Amino acid sequence: MIFNRTGLHVTALAATLILTPLTATLAAEPVGPELTPKLRGLLIKEMRQIDQAMQEIFSAIVKGEHERVAEKGQAIHDSFILKQSLTQEDRQDLKAAVPSAFLQMDAHLHELAASLAEAGRSEDTPLQLDTFTKMTEACIACHSTYTIDRFPGLKAPAVPADWVDAIDSAGDTSHHDH
Repeated sequence: MIFNRTGLHVTALAATLILTPLTATLAAEPVGPELTPKLRGLLIKEMRQIDQAMQEIFSAIVKGEHERVAEKGQAIHDSFILKQSLTQEDRQDLKAAVPSAFLQMDAHLHELAASLAEAGRSEDTPLQLDTFTKMTEACIACHSTYTIDRFPGLKAPAVPADWVDAIDSAGDTSHHDH
């Protein structure tokens, strides 16, 4: 059993599946059709890398492989598509194609990944699990808001209220080299 910070016990799998109450909604159109082919390709590549890393992180958390959690969390943090081989024109195309909330969601996920890496380095399994759950919520929130055309099983564009507050406080994304 793994205990969270409030002393409640949960299994690792249940913790990744249980989301906080969905009380806030963000309605948006899918962003994929608005992207240039290059940007769409880079975004899909990054999402595949994040998906693979998330699977490896789950396995590492339940095995107590703290160094692996730190490594994969840092890899997600460092994988901003906007830092990867984008020209100034690409950056302008991206900003024109997606709402600022999309960029804030992306920045928030990468901030959570940095926190996960730190939890791995400090060998704090409960914090790793909590942060991993928040990252999973962030993925679901973004996908249900901006990629419902690709993931129709995520019908309602609903996100946890505390998560909306977190992305609102993420501030200006220009600080992230976008």
